[in-house]
Amino acid sequence: MQAESEKTQTMRLQTSLHRRAGASLLALGLVSCGGGEGPPAATIDASAPDARAAVAVPSRVDVDSSWPYLGIGINALNYYSGAFATADVVRESQFRSTSWGDAPVDADGAPTRDALMIFTSTRMGPGTYKLIFKGQAVLGVSGTPADGSDQRPFIQNAVYTAATNTTTADVVIPVAIRDNAWLTFGSTRRTASSALDTGVTEVRLWRPGYPTDGSVLFTNEFLAAMKKFHVIRGMDFVAANSNADITWASRTNARHIGAVAAGKGQPWELLVQLANATGNDLWINVPTRADDAYLTRLAQLLRYGSDGVNPYTTARANPVWPPLKAGLKVYVELGNELWNWSPGFFGYGWSLGLADAARKTRAHPINHDGAVDPTSQDGLYTAHRRWIAWRSSQVSLAFRKIHGDAAMMSTVRPILATQVADGNAYMSEALRWAEGYYSMMRTVNGQTVRIVSSVAPRKVSELWWGGGGAAYYESSAEPTDPADPAQMTAFFEGLPGPQFATRTAVDATWMRGYGLKSVAYEGGPGPGGSPLGSASWPGSVSAAYNADPRMLERMHAAHQVYQANGGQMLNYYVYSGAGPWDFVNGLPGATSTVSDTDTVKLQAIDAIRLTRKNSATLGATVPGTVWLQDPQIFRQLYGGASGSWGYDGQAIRFGPGTRGAAFAESILLPVRTAAAGTYQFSLRTYDASAGAKVEMLINGQTAGTWTLPASTSGQPVASSALSAALPAGLSVVRLRSLNSSIWIRDLVVQ
Repeated sequence: MQAESEKTQTMRLQTSLHRRAGASLLALGLVSCGGGEGPPAATIDASAPDARAAVAVPSRVDVDSSWPYLGIGINALNYYSGAFATADVVRESQFRSTSWGDAPVDADGAPTRDALMIFTSTRMGPGTYKLIFKGQAVLGVSGTPADGSDQRPFIQNAVYTAATNTTTADVVIPVAIRDNAWLTFGSTRRTASSALDTGVTEVRLWRPGYPTDGSVLFTNEFLAAMKKFHVIRGMDFVAANSNADITWASRTNARHIGAVAAGKGQPWELLVQLANATGNDLWINVPTRADDAYLTRLAQLLRYGSDGVNPYTTARANPVWPPLKAGLKVYVELGNELWNWSPGFFGYGWSLGLADAARKTRAHPINHDGAVDPTSQDGLYTAHRRWIAWRSSQVSLAFRKIHGDAAMMSTVRPILATQVADGNAYMSEALRWAEGYYSMMRTVNGQTVRIVSSVAPRKVSELWWGGGGAAYYESSAEPTDPADPAQMTAFFEGLPGPQFATRTAVDATWMRGYGLKSVAYEGGPGPGGSPLGSASWPGSVSAAYNADPRMLERMHAAHQVYQANGGQMLNYYVYSGAGPWDFVNGLPGATSTVSDTDTVKLQAIDAIRLTRKNSATLGATVPGTVWLQDPQIFRQLYGGASGSWGYDGQAIRFGPGTRGAAFAESILLPVRTAAAGTYQFSLRTYDASAGAKVEMLINGQTAGTWTLPASTSGQPVASSALSAALPAGLSVVRLRSLNSSIWIRDLVVQ
């Protein structure tokens, strides 16, 4: 286990804990910790209506720490999400034509004609905002005072300096404004010699109290909100679902101002600087169609920084845009939900088309074993599952080439993101394909042999650090009318629903079985929302449920369910801008004009973050006998083994399959140990032929192979013992037949 840093920061946990009639809330165990395990836990009295505790938390937490490792998704920068994220308001603004159509803009996003700039459709705080741009314009501002007064915004101190072609002005907002507000740029001249109506460039609008030199990119409150988490996931920030970029030249560079057009992500440089400013680890989503050169340049940008357009190829003393800070980690995911066929998820169609083209090439890696039919519909879906794994592995290898072997899985952590609970076999097919292809094992004339290849053999755990599906949880009762106390009570009493534990356990068993961390790329509660991305209830209904104090308790309980079933890292979706799921105050009449830092859901994150992890309860306790039919151990099966039970339901039949060890019939068994140590493993089998071989892998690593004695008496026969190590806690043992069919009843661990 990795010890936490001795550096600590003291934080105030403020939680408003709701006590239900006749029921006691879960007491939140909080820990004051320096290095290592720290002193004993302190407990908040959950019966108090407003419980507070000052605790010291580790400055660095990782997936194997004693405290939860949490991520948060962030949305695209825009004027309507309510994030209030950037010191320069223009980064969250959108240029429109003077007739409210699409504004013509240049490559940097600056208007090339007279324009409007919408800078909010929610709220904006009072103060003097500093406007700076290149060129000249007749300026105007429009906004509605939130208090109903006649104190409308106005422009003052507008000055044009010809020597630098710069206009400066103060945009004064006397009282907070609400709804749509915009600046007007009329009679524009891009330069002193330009004609009228030619636009302006390099527009900046700095919030009150922030420097105007660009040295501060993000607001203090937004940084504070992000620091409640350990990882920032930029899926929506870079528009992963609709980002059509193929080449590096097509990406949004760091000179871009304002919100980006549909299908275009924000600059990578800005996302990196957010991680640097917060000290958070970073999760990036690579565009689905990005070519190999794009992958190389993105890896270089993360390691060396950039000049705003292109990455450096070696370290620089003073990079224009610095790289990710030393000590921070980067998680690398291909696209987002490439299995998701719902509207708006363009990655599905793109990846399906690329897979279709690949399957028609017999030599393509996805068809290394000849298992992909080039014409049938089933063949297309098999190709799709494998193409996602193949391209994701190529992303991993591209980053390995730039960052080096030593950085892989420590600093650079590639992710295999799939449909949750092995939905449509996206998880199991990806893992088995990768193991088969990168081990360079092939089936030739019915025999599994090693083929000399230019592809370096690699374990699955050398391709990906972790993976899994999403970790959304719904209630067993639908959220409906928040004015009905009985309906709200039923919702919270049913949150999370029973499927959450099951789905988490499936993901954990598959991922750990191949030596990977069990990671949820996104998840959390979303009252009225679908895990596929749609919302079934009005935003006001979702906001009422999200703001109810009971949400804190249920989120805390759900995270413990996640950990108990083997989940190791959950990225919550999303800070702002997505009604059912977001963490900001979405209630009608909300008045905040800065980033929210203390909503009920953010208080829940405080409680989760400051509570020691609970132990996993998934799997069979060992030492002991693990009966393969026991439904309580949550086994996962592959191949004919999934339905071939015999001997009065006491055993399961395994065969070697026809495509090598990776696709042999197999079982994954989660087991738990109280202490790390070396254990003895044996099997009890029926009807084994002499010389039958069964391989055992533990957490993705080969642990040995049994050569079984013949057994034909109808009675279970014990094998010899294999000696292998188990770490403390949860492990997954994988058994597979290598050369003949065999009935296995038990795995005995001593």
